[in-house]
Amino acid sequence: MTGKGTVLVTGGARGIGRAIAERLAESGWTVVATYNTGLDEAKELARTHGVEIRQLDLADRSRTLDFARGIRDEFSLGALVNNAGILEKQPFEEMSLDGWDRTFEVNVTAPLILAQAIGPQMSAGGSIVNIASADAFIGSFRSIAYSASKAALLSVTRSLANVLGPRGVRVNAVTPGWVDSGILTESYEAANLTPLGRNGSPVDIAKVVAFLLSDDASFINGASIVADGGYTGVDYFMKKENDSLG
Repeated sequence: MTGKGTVLVTGGARGIGRAIAERLAESGWTVVATYNTGLDEAKELARTHGVEIRQLDLADRSRTLDFARGIRDEFSLGALVNNAGILEKQPFEEMSLDGWDRTFEVNVTAPLILAQAIGPQMSAGGSIVNIASADAFIGSFRSIAYSASKAALLSVTRSLANVLGPRGVRVNAVTPGWVDSGILTESYEAANLTPLGRNGSPVDIAKVVAFLLSDDASFINGASIVADGGYTGVDYFMKKENDSLG
């Protein structure tokens, strides 16, 4: 076992989750990562970074509950990163309540179940990080369930910080903006509207997670760190007006 202890990362086979798992493994954590359908990617992660992999469909509550109890007993976890999430896009008129329920199950309920099972067992100095989204701050059009679930996750983060803080366990969120994480973003104008002039990378988010898990963040609790290159600080029309004036 490494000196930094053991961390569970959900959705660790691809995108942001993979970058987080790799970053933490490289910095001395023993990493356990879940995956749902990305078996080949998970096996590659295990081969290249020594990550323990576990298959888990977080949309299945009974399986999540069983997994939470089992992983708590199998490992002495010092950290938890709730990264796994789903996004289903549908026009409002066709929005499925099954899709709504599934989105909230994966994006909100599963992180709560894992935190409830694992958080109280952590020693003082333990840390939980939830991966939210800048979509939590705005209204949506075709992904209402996703935006609402990420807003709920931020609220859950603050509540968990309240109840676990007295145990010495910190709970925070990272709130990414546009990130090139396997979902096509090149066709959108986000990079042009971002003051840094680019979309984020999964590694950008992984660095913030690693910071929040470290002793350098020992007094940060119940916070949401926005990592969006400044995107949410830009008004589309004000920028267009400024650009038009040269």
